[in-house]
Parts: sequence; C-alpha cells; structure tokens
Amino acid sequence: MGSGCESTPDELPPLSDAGPSVDAGGDAGPDAGVDAGPDAGVDAGPDAGVDAGSGADAGLDAGVDAGADAGPDDGPEEPPPPGVPEGHTFLRPSATRVRTAAWTDPQVTLRFAFLGQVGRHYDFLIEEYQRWIIMTLKDPSGAVLERREGFSGALPVTTHWSGFTQEGFYTLEVSTEPFEFPRDLVFRFVDQGPDAHGDLLTTAYPWLPSEQPLMGQGEHPGERDVFSFSTVAGHVYSMACDFSHPGWWMSFFDPVLNYAVSEVNSANFTELQASTAFKAPAERFLAMVRANNSLVAPSPSAYQCRLKDEGAEDHGERMETATALAEGTTSVAGRLDFRADFDVFALSVQPGHHYRATCEPSATPPDCRVLAAEPGGEFEGFNDIVLAFKTAGTSYYVGVQGDLILRARWTPAPYTLRFEDLGLDDHGDTRQTATPLSGPSQTVIVHISEFIDADYLSFQAVANGRYRLSGDWRDTSTGEQLFSTLYDAQGRSIRAPGQRVGSRWVKEFTLPTAGTYYFAMTAYLRENLVDHTVLFEVLDP
Repeated sequence: MGSGCESTPDELPPLSDAGPSVDAGGDAGPDAGVDAGPDAGVDAGPDAGVDAGSGADAGLDAGVDAGADAGPDDGPEEPPPPGVPEGHTFLRPSATRVRTAAWTDPQVTLRFAFLGQVGRHYDFLIEEYQRWIIMTLKDPSGAVLERREGFSGALPVTTHWSGFTQEGFYTLEVSTEPFEFPRDLVFRFVDQGPDAHGDLLTTAYPWLPSEQPLMGQGEHPGERDVFSFSTVAGHVYSMACDFSHPGWWMSFFDPVLNYAVSEVNSANFTELQASTAFKAPAERFLAMVRANNSLVAPSPSAYQCRLKDEGAEDHGERMETATALAEGTTSVAGRLDFRADFDVFALSVQPGHHYRATCEPSATPPDCRVLAAEPGGEFEGFNDIVLAFKTAGTSYYVGVQGDLILRARWTPAPYTLRFEDLGLDDHGDTRQTATPLSGPSQTVIVHISEFIDADYLSFQAVANGRYRLSGDWRDTSTGEQLFSTLYDAQGRSIRAPGQRVGSRWVKEFTLPTAGTYYFAMTAYLRENLVDHTVLFEVLDP
C-alpha cells in the first residue's frame, strides 16, 4: 500500500512529502510526491519505461552498493540469488541497512532488482535530498506497474509498493533529467510485512458496492489501500468509513483522467467517521483509503468502509441534460447527491417578465445556492438561496448547487426549488429602452419587481431649464423606498439633491445644457412590492 497520484508520463506531479491539501469545487490529489499521498504518478502502459536520455547504460553498475551501513542485526551481506536481471543491483530488504549508490552522471540510470512476493508490502526510502527523480517499477515480465516523477521533498521520502500478483524479480529504474546534477542515492529498502489490500493502481483490489463493510488497516504511516470497482455512467457512488484513529484520508480516483475526486481527509476534522460521493463518468473507478496518514495513529490502524451505488442522479448538470419544467411550474424537488453536484432546470417563461427562484434547503447543511443563465449563456448568481432574473425569450435555465464547503461526512441534501412570475417589466432597463416623459407635468407608475430591476425614464431638457421629480415617501412598513439617479446622454451621473417634504420626497434641479437626460429608478427589495407613483414637472424659469 503506497501513496501518490496517478499521472501520465508527460504530466506528473512533483514528489514531496507535504501534507494533504483540501480540495474546492473540484479535486486534485492531496500530495503530489513520491510519498505525498495517493496521487503519485502511475503509468500502467506496457511502453511507459523510463528513458534516462542518450548514453544511459544499464551495464555501468550504476546501482552498485557503495559501502552500505549495516544495522546491528543485519550481519554480512549475503550473495544475490541466481536469476538477478543483468545490469541490475540486487536489493535484499532490511529495516536498518542504509545503502549508497554512486550517481554523478545524469545520463546514467540506476537499476535495481528485488524478489517480490504476493501479499507483501515493500518500502523504498530515499534518505538524502535529490533534485528531480524518475522512478519506474516493473513486474517480472517487464510490464510497468508504476512510474513517478518529481522533486523529492521532506526526508525520508517513502515509496510504498504492494499488491503484486506474481512472485519473481521486480525491477526499479531511477533516473533524472539530462540537465540535472544528481547526488549519490542514499536509500533503504524495507519489507514491511503482509498487506491485505495493495496500493498499486494497476493491480487494485476488487470491491463490489454493497451494504457489506470492507475491513482493512493501515500498516504504517503513509501507506494506502487501493480498490477497483465497476460503475454505471451517471450513477452516484458513495463511500463511508469508520477509522479507529486520527490521521485518515479517503478519495475516489479517476483512472482515465488520472486524478483524485471527492477527496476528504482529517487535516481539518476531528471526526473518526467520514463519507464522500461522486458521479461516475466511466465504467471503472478506484477508491483509496489511508487509515494511518501520520505518526499520530499507532501501527496498524484499522478501518471499515462501505461502498454503495446510490443510483442515477436525479437531475442533469448541463443545459443539454436539464430537467424541463412547463410554464407555470411553481416548485420542483431535487437532491444534491455529492459536494460538486449541480442540478439544472429548463424553465418555460414569458418574454419580458421578471422571475424569482428560491431554493429551500433541507434542515441540515449544505445549503443550496441558485444560479441562472440565458440559453447558451453562463450560469451566474449571488451565492444566495434566492435569485431574480428577467427573460428575453421563452426559455431560461436555473441551476442549484451546494455551498461547496468541504465536510468530513457528506450526506445527500434534499431541497425544494420554487419559482415566482413577478410579471411583465413596465419600463426599460437601459437608457436605450427608457420610457419618455413630457411636460409640463406627467404622472408615471413605477413598479420595481426585484432588486435587479431598474426602470429608466427619459426627458428632453432645454438649456438652464428647471425640473422637479417627486414621489410618495416609503418606509419599511409601507414598502421599500424608491431611489432615483439622474444621468446625462453619455451615462454620467448628475447631482440632483432631494429632500423629504411631508409625505413625499422631492428633487428640484437646473440643467445648464440642453439634451436628453435619464432617471434610473431602483429599490432594494425582495418583498413589500409596492407600485410607486412618480410626478415629473417642468418648472418655470
């Protein structure tokens, strides 16, 4: 069982032992290092061997043990068994023996071999800092089991290997880029004992979604268990785990796109229970569990997990797969099945009307958020449970998502999405669609249906002309106050002071320049929708 993030040979994460990072929206592996988490790069292709650059020669004894420090219990080094692949230095596991392989030429590939057994767990620990490291593990047939690449980080950097399906000589190639300047490789190779579930992505342990819990344990800090299961595209799958100690990590992993999704770890949580979910895009997926991600937990540290097929997602997440709603629909039920879930609804609407969509979440988090978009447009919103919009055509799209906060335990979140038709917009929303006013006096009804609504009124002014605009004074008990802003033809705001006179607000002003001017009428409201009667007057000079 080992850590790391699967990647392609052309795009691999750096090697480091930095702690796991929290995801958003979305979902890269926690640690991009040789032992930095379950996202270490893996290339399962048969032709993914390492090319150490021109001049690399496996016969240069690049992996020769240059005077290892033997531990007190190791005794003399035994001769290698027969059958060691030519050009490879044989590694006999030892918990204490520190080996040094001379390495000064970046064109040289260090080549090692060891006898691997089914069900055993092996660690390769780099004891001194190296710059850029490329490690390729192959099985006895020469097929690539794993390839990792990047900078080594905090020491020791540990690579975990388990899940071997056959016994025999496994080979390891260690190389670097031609422009790097490697140091002598100082390392240990340790047999960590039996491992019930392997950590190689290419030989993941099969797991069938069911109510039956799967038992496992983290043998020592940093190692992981990797499981493979078949999926139905569009179905939601959940994983819930109980851990015996802090320091856990769990995630789903996409073997096609090569990155972790729906990751959750104990870095910010004290719970010993965790759950996460995702929607399957492909037929095969991986699940990863680390029950012993730090020195906090004793070794071994037990866990049990359940993998479930939650069925098909209730609503599509794109305009093309949106749930169609007939005109006049007032509510629809939905469910956020996983943290990044996004439910989309196609709403039949009346052109020129204002609408309001409100999401009523379940009693427990995560709260839902409402977004909206014109056909072919981008979904936008105010990170709120309510959103108003004005329609131009006969269809509009409304989307619902969660608050996207990462939680240790994810549970499906039911909600109710409600719609209100606020009616036809009475005045234009821009200077170009403004309602014209004429003197000497004119009364206009202004209906602000939502805080996004802005009613524009225009009038023609003469040089040094005097004008007045007035309306009923409102307060919170009788409706939201109406605000009016004066603009010139170029869209520049013009100061027009107002005052309260009795039960009315009044603005009087003089315009020195002739031309077209505009009033933008707005109100900050969601309720108390009250029509406003506005009086426009042309005053005597």
